[in-house]
Order: sequence, then structure tokens, then C-alpha cells
Amino acid sequence: MNKYVIMRARLTDVPDIARLFTESFMDSVLHHCGGRLPKPQAMQDVFTLVYQAEPSAALLAKNQAGEVLGYCFAPVIVSRLWWQALIDGHLMKWAWRWLTGQYGFGLNPVKIIVLNKLAFLRSAATPGKAASARILSIAVAPSARGQGIASALMAEADKYFKDNKVQRVRLEVRPDNHPAIRVYEKLGYYPGGTTYDSQGPWLIMFKEISGNGVTIP
Repeated sequence: MNKYVIMRARLTDVPDIARLFTESFMDSVLHHCGGRLPKPQAMQDVFTLVYQAEPSAALLAKNQAGEVLGYCFAPVIVSRLWWQALIDGHLMKWAWRWLTGQYGFGLNPVKIIVLNKLAFLRSAATPGKAASARILSIAVAPSARGQGIASALMAEADKYFKDNKVQRVRLEVRPDNHPAIRVYEKLGYYPGGTTYDSQGPWLIMFKEISGNGVTIP
């Protein structure tokens, strides 16, 4: 019997999601932020935008005590993030908080982040590699791994994609993250190329989904 439940996230869950992201991807966070951890506000602001752009795409695994064991953001239309950032003033708010020291990092990390995002945008626009639906971010707490939480989150994401008539889903994973790649392959994802950021290569993976919910081989 599972000791967790899969549910939709709420805005009040964002601090826990941001904390889990930082814990799970510490090396990447340190790389992007000049070798030191940013203040919690920085990650919370990023995930607030991701949540508000498509709240139904934010999935959580929680235990009986209400602790967040894992999360998955599975937007149907990832471009909503950019519109949300512009329309709701997120970019201006981020700029102000960065300038006033509320994020705890200087100019060079901003340059790295911007260049990496541009690289991902170019990759996403490349013919044959485009997909509006994404597994944008997924993580499971180290203490909760091995319980099938990642697979359960992605199965719920699949339901969401099918309900929204998605035909193709994309995700990126580091090529040396073999445990994650095995999970994705079992769920029907297949390699579809490579993209790069300042830390090195990412393996692009896709999943094709038919209208009746059957994965196309």
C-alpha cells in the first residue's frame, strides 16, 4: 500500500517545492548562482511563476503527514510561462528583487541563466524537436526514492496530457542520470536528440500519445 497520495499542488506548496528543487539539484543551483546558494525567495519566485502559468499542471506527492515527497510540473502549453512572466509583471519584480539583493547573487549568474534559457528556446524551436507539452521539472526527496513516486507523478501527468488532447511530450535529462532515464523509458519516452547548456549536454526525450490514450510505438 502506498504511503503517499498524488494531488494537485496549491500556491501555498510553492516554498516546499522550491526547497525540494534546491535539495535535489544542488550542483546545478550552485553552478547557476556563482557557487553559493541563493536566498529562498529566488527559487520561490521562479516556481510561483511556473505554478501560476498553469496551476492544473502542478502535481505533488504527499505523505500522510502532509509533507511534500515529490513534485512534477507538466504544462500542456509551455509558452504560457513567457506570457505569464510578461503580463503579470514577474520579470519586473525579479529585476527589482535582484537589484535590491533579495536573491543573493550578482550579475554573472544572471548572464548564465539567460544564456541557458536561450539555448533551450532554440532547441525547442528546432524542427523535429518541438513539443508544446513538457515534463518541465520533476523531483523526489532523497528519503522517499525507490517508492515509485516519480512513476506515479508521471502517470498522473499522462492523464492530464490525454485529457488535454496532447499528442507529443518532451523532457530533458542529463545523459548520466541513468536511473531517471530508465524510469522515462519504461513510461514510453524515447531519445530524440541532444541540447546543451553551460553545464554540458542534456538528452532530449519524447513521448507520442494518441487521442485514445494509447502510446504510439
